[in-house]
Amino acid sequence: MERIKVLIADDHELVRYALRTVLEDEGDIEVVGEAGDSDSAVSGCQEKLPDVLVLDMRMPGEGGVGVCRKVRESCPNTAVLILTSFDEDEELFGALSVGANGYLLKDTRPERIVHAIRLVADGEAVFDNAVATRIINRPASGDTLADPLSDREMEVSQLMAKGLSNKDIGHMLWIGETTVKTHVSHILRKLDSADRTQAVLAAVKAGLVRLGG
Repeated sequence: MERIKVLIADDHELVRYALRTVLEDEGDIEVVGEAGDSDSAVSGCQEKLPDVLVLDMRMPGEGGVGVCRKVRESCPNTAVLILTSFDEDEELFGALSVGANGYLLKDTRPERIVHAIRLVADGEAVFDNAVATRIINRPASGDTLADPLSDREMEVSQLMAKGLSNKDIGHMLWIGETTVKTHVSHILRKLDSADRTQAVLAAVKAGLVRLGG
């Protein structure tokens, strides 16, 4: 079994040690590097090409948003999972707007973090409940979709917002995984989104689905 390669970027050595300790107990995850500042996080990703970058927002240097932007541009196959103590709107929406695949707070249970790493490595979107509240409470755009989502696409969108994988969505709706992938593709096109994270945000902002609901 090919293991998920993870790079941990946090300016606190104790946090990096604790997270590494948790992840090294997982047989399907390999920690390939650590970074204590923004430049090291970017260069580490470019060198190690991890499947997932676990990134703190308040990094010495240009910070989490800048790191996320550079990593998504130079290492498009690396998913970025934000793990931070801060949930301010500016940082949250800044990170998501430049391609972060998930956003969790540091008081999240270790098993939830491990699960989130597996999900974002598989192309899923993951949000902390507190973060979901921030997104839900953001004013909706009020835009009307030129090509509205079908009832089935609405169902798939809602399950995407809960962080379910394509396989799990298929089980929930009694449809094949290939069919789920087709629905997801249609949802991305209709919401003019490049990936699942952006699609979930667009659906929430438009009032189509609720995160964590």
